[in-house]
Amino acid sequence: MNYLKLDVEIDFIILGERIKGGIYRPCLETIPSSTIKGAFRNYLGIEITGVGKFVKNSYQIKDFVYCVKDKYLEISKMPFVTEYLAPKEEERIKAEIYIVKNGMITPELFKNLEFSIGALKSKGFGKTKVVNVEEIESHIKQGKLNIRIFEDEAGLFNITVISPVYGYLFYPTNLISGVYKRALFEESLVRAPEVFLKEATFYDE
Repeated sequence: MNYLKLDVEIDFIILGERIKGGIYRPCLETIPSSTIKGAFRNYLGIEITGVGKFVKNSYQIKDFVYCVKDKYLEISKMPFVTEYLAPKEEERIKAEIYIVKNGMITPELFKNLEFSIGALKSKGFGKTKVVNVEEIESHIKQGKLNIRIFEDEAGLFNITVISPVYGYLFYPTNLISGVYKRALFEESLVRAPEVFLKEATFYDE
């Protein structure tokens, strides 16, 4: 099956949600389909189905402390701590985004595109640039999933579930709201294109 593969570079990025009532937000080490969908809907105004992953050893996890400010009282509230991904040795984090092709989704749409993804964009996080676009083909193998994808979009990526690990991802219905939908998470045992797998394995494992 063929996909568009976008090689992107990112300055710093925060992915994930703060647990309700908590003051610490862990950062994901994969780019969920929900994040891809929201970013391209915002910057290109079209519906795009895609998933992403970071290139191994191109990033490290750090902590960032910030406060939410009460604009009326002009005071800062309780500080929050969030993990974020920062470049490890290179100047920028490297990541790969895989997109389902159709008549409207062409390589020219993404060439040299600059956009932002993830949380705290107002503080400079998530600046992303596409540095290469190509069409690839990936063979189907059995193994453990290395992406997070909406369950109802798995078939578009030729993913067949054997033993799922379920969770929920936020599905944006417009610029300010959305709903939560069930998704396949990392470590799900599947048959899928090799680029989406963490490792090849066997059914009885």
